[in-house]
Amino acid sequence: LQGDALIGAARAAALAADRGETRVSGPSLYRLALGERSVVVADAALVRLFELLRRLAASPLPVLVHGETGAGKENAAWAVHHWSPRSAQTFVAINCAALPESLVEAELFGHEKGAFSGADRARAGLLERASGGTLFLDEVAELSLPIQAKLLRALDQQVITRLGDSRERPVDLRVVAATHRVLADEVKAGRFRQDLFFRLSAAVVMLPPLRDRPRELPLLARAFLEDACARAGRPVLHLSAATMAVLGAHSWPGNVRELKNALEYAAATSPGPVVEPSHLPESLREGLERTDMEGDPDEGGDTLRDGMETPVPRAFQNLAEELRTLERQRMVEALEATGGVQTRAAQLIGMPLRTFAFKLKQHRIASRGRGPAVE
Repeated sequence: LQGDALIGAARAAALAADRGETRVSGPSLYRLALGERSVVVADAALVRLFELLRRLAASPLPVLVHGETGAGKENAAWAVHHWSPRSAQTFVAINCAALPESLVEAELFGHEKGAFSGADRARAGLLERASGGTLFLDEVAELSLPIQAKLLRALDQQVITRLGDSRERPVDLRVVAATHRVLADEVKAGRFRQDLFFRLSAAVVMLPPLRDRPRELPLLARAFLEDACARAGRPVLHLSAATMAVLGAHSWPGNVRELKNALEYAAATSPGPVVEPSHLPESLREGLERTDMEGDPDEGGDTLRDGMETPVPRAFQNLAEELRTLERQRMVEALEATGGVQTRAAQLIGMPLRTFAFKLKQHRIASRGRGPAVE
C-alpha cells in the first residue's frame, strides 16, 4: 500500500505539472487544476485515466466515456477539452436524457422564426453553438433513433440544418460522448445505431465508480465540506471518525454527486464544529442501521437459518474500541498517502496537528521518513 501511495502521488504530480516543469508531490496535488475546474485524482486508477485523457486530447478523435451516473463523466469530457487545441473555444455540455422529446431536434440543431408554435425568433442550436470547440453529449444512449440519424449526418458531414430552414450551416466539432449504458448492448437490442456507435467510439475510456476509488473518498468529502461551508459563510467543519466510518461503509450508487449532496446537507445541518453521523442524510444512516440489524449471516445475525425459530445472538465489539481501531487505520492511511508527512496527513483527515501527534503515540504508530511504520 505504501508503494502504491508513493507511485500514485508521483503520477499525480507529473499529471499536474506543465511540460518541462517539476512539481513536488503533496495533498494539494490531488486536486488537478483544469482551468476553471479542479478534479481530485488521488486513486491510481483515476490518475491513469486522466493520463490517457491528456494523450487523447491532443488528437481529434471522438472519445466515448463509460461510467455510472454521478461518477464524474463531465469532468472527464472537460479534461479532454482543456488539454486540447480547442481549449480557448466553447465547451457545450448536453444532457441528452433531460431534453424533452418534442423539443430535442430544435435544441440540438436550432430553428428559424415560425418553425413551430412558440418559435418567435431564430435560434442557434447547441451543436452550432459548440462549433470551434468541444461538444459533450452526456447520456447519448437516451436519444431516439431518428435524432441519432440526424446527429450522425451532422458529425459525418460537419453541417447542420435548422428547423424551418433549408440552408446547411457548417460546424466544426470535437465530440466527447458519455453513457451509463453499455452501447454495444444497446446496438444489439436495436436501440442505438451501429454506425453512430462506431462514429463516437474511436477512443473508449472507463470511468471507475466512487466505491472503487477508496483513496478519494476522504479527500472528496473534505473538499465538498469545505466548499459547502464557504458558500454558507461558516467556519470549516471537520468529519468525525464515526462519520468517516458511515461514509466508508456506504456503496454510493449515486457516486460523487451523491457524496457532494450528502456533505452539503451535513454543512447545513451540523451545529459544528464536527460533523457527526446524525448530521448526515437519513438514507446513509438507514443503510448503516439496516446492516447492523441484519448482521453477517455467516457469523450469526438476527436472521433465521436452517429452519431455526430462535435468532442467533450477534457478537458486538465495544463501540469505543471499534472507533479507536478505525481512527488508527485512517491515520495510517493518511500517512501512507502523504509519504509520512504528519502535517499533511493530519490535514487529510481533518485532525489538529497536536492531536494527531498525540494519537500517534497513543496508537503506537511511528512515522519514519518516507512512510508510516507500525510498531
